[in-house]
Amino acid sequence: MSAAESILNDIESKLETNLIKSGLMFHIFSRVKSVDSLEKKMKKKADSYRHDGKKMQDFLALRITLYFNDDVEIVHQYLKNQSNYVDESVDAAEVDRFHPKRLNIVLRVPDNKKADMKVALSQTSYTDLIDDTYEVQIRTILSEGWHEVEHDLRYKCQEEWADYDEESRLLNGIYATLESAEWSMSALFDRLSYSYYKNGNWNSMMRNKMRLRFRDKSFSEDVMKYLNTNKEVAKSLFRANRDKVMRLILEKGFSFPLTYDTIAHVLNYIEVGDEELLQLADSVLVEEMQSLFGQPKKNK
Repeated sequence: MSAAESILNDIESKLETNLIKSGLMFHIFSRVKSVDSLEKKMKKKADSYRHDGKKMQDFLALRITLYFNDDVEIVHQYLKNQSNYVDESVDAAEVDRFHPKRLNIVLRVPDNKKADMKVALSQTSYTDLIDDTYEVQIRTILSEGWHEVEHDLRYKCQEEWADYDEESRLLNGIYATLESAEWSMSALFDRLSYSYYKNGNWNSMMRNKMRLRFRDKSFSEDVMKYLNTNKEVAKSLFRANRDKVMRLILEKGFSFPLTYDTIAHVLNYIEVGDEELLQLADSVLVEEMQSLFGQPKKNK
């Protein structure tokens, strides 16, 4: 294993561990820029790098593909708040035009890997033009498939598309269809969650609302009984702000196993404030929540 691969494996492993703890549904990939790819990029940009005093920042790169589009911003903000955050490239959405949008975060290689990075860069011909950074691309799983096709069959042979504006527009139109499908999919699960809430099916309500990798398959008997006899609390759990809670779970490094009971108690602790439900929580979980989230919400 090369020095560059060793650095990237370590970064990927730690990032993957944190995302797994959050329960978000995702895949993660990584790559060290190949010699051929490095040469091609430097032939195009080496002079401008030297002229502008800039360096290439994606010698090492990771890609996170998320199952749901509303999780993209959660992970984006998590990475942006890291102490080794450097910069980002984010394309703004355009109202009247669909096109691929970049969401790339640049972070500094950890201090304990700086020496390894010097070794890795010394093995290239452009030591002075490559920064000690890595790039993280964030995408959804549906857009990832489109990007793979587009990268290999249009981006890598742009000259073949020079006189085919209509076909290029149609390819972008396929991306628009996928983007619309992503929003429809999120709306579908929200609709399912509401239907299960109305029917008193608390397990299915929570599964479709949160869309996480749970460690078990249902609420405990005690929590289920409590929700059956306190439907206003179940309603409050259904209406809790998922994005806010998931941001806090990821940002604070919440590491308690994500069971159905755990998520209900976290939602209650942060968003609902039902004291009787909190009394059903494990004492170790309560201590964890107090340590990370401060005092619980008080039900008015």
